[in-house]
Amino acid sequence: MSETTTSRLAPWRRSAAGSVGLYSYFVRLAFLKFLAYRLRYYTGVVSYTIFVTGHYYIYSALFASAVADSPDGLVGGLTLPEMITYVAVSWIGRSFYFNNIARELSRQIQEGEIAVLLIKPFHVQTVMMFEAIGESGFRLLMFTLPIMVVIVPLFRIQGPPEPMLYLWTFVSFCLALVIYSQFNFLLGCLAFGMKNIQGVMRAKMVSMDFLTGVVVPFTFFPLWFQHLMDWLPFQYVSYIPVTIYLGKHQGPDLARVLLVQLAWSVALFVAGRFVWQRSVRNVIVQGG
Repeated sequence: MSETTTSRLAPWRRSAAGSVGLYSYFVRLAFLKFLAYRLRYYTGVVSYTIFVTGHYYIYSALFASAVADSPDGLVGGLTLPEMITYVAVSWIGRSFYFNNIARELSRQIQEGEIAVLLIKPFHVQTVMMFEAIGESGFRLLMFTLPIMVVIVPLFRIQGPPEPMLYLWTFVSFCLALVIYSQFNFLLGCLAFGMKNIQGVMRAKMVSMDFLTGVVVPFTFFPLWFQHLMDWLPFQYVSYIPVTIYLGKHQGPDLARVLLVQLAWSVALFVAGRFVWQRSVRNVIVQGG
């Protein structure tokens, strides 16, 4: 028997550069996909402006009624200008990091598309993460920046106490994108066992803005609730980036919250990989 027939083929492996090129391609694809539907995001500028306007008048009335009992003019540790800035930056940040990974993954599992994805030479979790990056790149240019152009002068939004906080706020919102995306991925993996997670996603849609601090700052809540949030990743999606913008974290404390945010990003990605590997062992295709 010849050496040619007895030799075994080496297992195929993609190089690190090839992996970067492959997954980077999904960033471009996601950007172009959302670019085709950019008109609907222009209407989102109107809806987000309405959201901020509603909160503006609510908190203005709250501060007007509560300032008599607060000699320093603070409610929940914030002045009225800081509160308006908090609300505006929260919604501006949300326009950047938001995505529907859970809904998309659930649809793929229900319609049987997941069977095709599983035989392709890439990891679905990583693809979805890079697609979320591409979507956020589109949102930044076509959604977040137009919202800023409208909201910032309309409500006279304050800048951060130091110019460098612009950079650290953006870094924090980028980490928030990873946390939010991986949480959505974990939620989407529930569809492997539950088949239909529409109820779970509705509950998430209602509660997420509350849990992340978009609607109400955590300083408005009792201490036990604030301590509970310290052990969960939700505050690092919106509350922490916005309080960084407001200058509430300086020096070592700023480094600490960014490192904790990075740790949550890595932990949730690893948890997503762990859950995925166990979920795909018993795939039941419902459609296709």
